[in-house]
Amino acid sequence: MITQPNPHIEARPAAPDVQHGPHIPLPRQSYLRPAPLETRVTGPQPPNIALAGLQIIVGYEWLLAGGDKLLLGGFPAQLGKLLLTIVAGGQLLGFFASILRELVVPNAVLFGYLIEWGETLAGLGLVTAGLLALLRPLAERSLGGRSAAMSVSGFRLVERLAPIAAIGAGLLGLSYFFLDGLPKPWFVPSIAFGGSIDIGLFLAAASVVLLVSQFVQRHQMRRISEKDAESPS
Repeated sequence: MITQPNPHIEARPAAPDVQHGPHIPLPRQSYLRPAPLETRVTGPQPPNIALAGLQIIVGYEWLLAGGDKLLLGGFPAQLGKLLLTIVAGGQLLGFFASILRELVVPNAVLFGYLIEWGETLAGLGLVTAGLLALLRPLAERSLGGRSAAMSVSGFRLVERLAPIAAIGAGLLGLSYFFLDGLPKPWFVPSIAFGGSIDIGLFLAAASVVLLVSQFVQRHQMRRISEKDAESPS
C-alpha cells in the first residue's frame, strides 16, 4: 500500500552525532569576583595638621619678634649701637664680624627696617598659610560658584608665598644663631640649668622642615592632578 509522505517528517534534518566529552565542572558565578577598580577621592583633601601647626607656631614666633620691634619704634636707630657692642665682644666668627662691621653697621637704619618688616611679614605669611591650610576643606565644602573660585585662587597664592616666607624666616634664624656666637646645639652638662637649643637655630631648622614639607606636598598634589587628568572620564 502506498501512503502519502508526511512533509513534516521529511523536512526535519537528521540530528548530528554528537560525541560527549568528559564533564568539566565550572566554578559557580558566586566565586567569581570582579577585579577591584581604582577609586579616586574627588572631595576636599584632608589638611596636613602637623605641617599647618608647625607653620602657625613658627610664624607666630616671628610675628611677635617683628611686632615688638615695630611697636618699639626706635629699633632701626638702635641697631647700629647694638651691633657694635656685639662685634666688640669678640665672640663672633671672623667673616661674620667683618660683614657686620663693614656692611650692616654703616647701613644700620636700612637693615633695621628690613629686619623688623621682614620678621613681621614672614610671621604673618606663615600663620596665614597654616590657618588657610586648616580651613581650606571647610571652605571648599561650604562655598560655591564664584566665591569658591576666588577662595581657591587665594589659597594657591598663599601656598606660593609660604615657601618665600619660610626662606626668609630661615635666613633670619640663621643670622640670630651667628649673632649668639654659635652656641653648641648638643649636650653640654656645664649649662644644665639654662642650656637649650638656640632659638635662632631652632627657627632655622624648623624653616627647613617647612620648606621640605611644602615641596613634598606640592609634588604629591601635582601627581594626583596628573593622574586625574589621564584617567578616562
